Amino acid sequence: MGWLSTSRSHSDMELVDVHAHVVPRTFPAGPHQGIESRWPCMCHRDDGATITIDGKAFRELDARSWDPSIRIDDMDAMGVGMQAISPMPELLSYWFKPQVGLDMCRWTNEQLLEISTLHPGRFVTLASVPLQDPDLASRELAALKASGAVGVELGSNINGEFLGEVRFHEFFAEAQRLDLAIFIHALHPIGAQRLRSTPELVPFAAFPLDTALCAASIIRSGIPETLPDLRIGFSHGGGAIIPIVHRLGKGAEITNHFAGTLTESPAHYAARFYYDNLVYDPGYMAYLANEFAPGHVFCGTDYPYPIMATDPAGDIARAAPHDIASVTHLAARQFLNLHRD
Repeated sequence: MGWLSTSRSHSDMELVDVHAHVVPRTFPAGPHQGIESRWPCMCHRDDGATITIDGKAFRELDARSWDPSIRIDDMDAMGVGMQAISPMPELLSYWFKPQVGLDMCRWTNEQLLEISTLHPGRFVTLASVPLQDPDLASRELAALKASGAVGVELGSNINGEFLGEVRFHEFFAEAQRLDLAIFIHALHPIGAQRLRSTPELVPFAAFPLDTALCAASIIRSGIPETLPDLRIGFSHGGGAIIPIVHRLGKGAEITNHFAGTLTESPAHYAARFYYDNLVYDPGYMAYLANEFAPGHVFCGTDYPYPIMATDPAGDIARAAPHDIASVTHLAARQFLNLHRD
């Protein structure tokens, strides 16, 4: 696979963005009316589209979400050489019956893989799987690998269950066997209903908490211990992972490493995870890259949503991490298992 496929030089466009979302321009007809009512629908206008879920407007979108030519123009303007594209998290579809969820995942994956295939070197795909049925999701991984996906995007919880639960362990083992990356994004955070009077706090406060709790559950379950070659990455800098993992370390001290589940400190395992740098503060980004997880922090923008980083190269320069090349592209390449020709 070529590293870049446009006229801009490689030296100009080292940046690899691992956190960028796609929404297909259209969706197939959903299941029977009244069944699986959360099947998405796109309502297009001249200036964009509204995606509706359960008959309600969910998000306003424009062609950046599905048109790779517009996306590439934006990437060129931001100095981004490659995006690892993943579905908008609301398309992960864990709330459907497993076969219906598989249908949605396959449709979405097909759109993302087409973009990656038509623009080699500019895009790679982090696909979706119906993890509400871990056996079904595990069986889907081999086909995704054969289709060219470099990994999968997962929500931080699966219908209220964090990913450290025992029933997900075999899925992670299969992902390691196939050498697929796991990118975890906050989704429907547990306890968000307690913020119903201030719903704007859900994406800004509840998302990072859910991401950190997910990471803690994976550490506590022993997954990094038993699957040392599994590459797991977290969006938004792992959310609130830093204070949680140090408190978890104290818990490990006074519980005999959680009854012998762990042989190292929780911070040791957390440093082996990968994180995007989308933390909105240069000092925090520098700490994440230099002290907490050196060599395991990559660029993420959350393109094309309002919360996105619009100057990713400038953000990295302002943070001035010790190893700028690692944050701009080397950590991403390692996480996604990419190699230049």
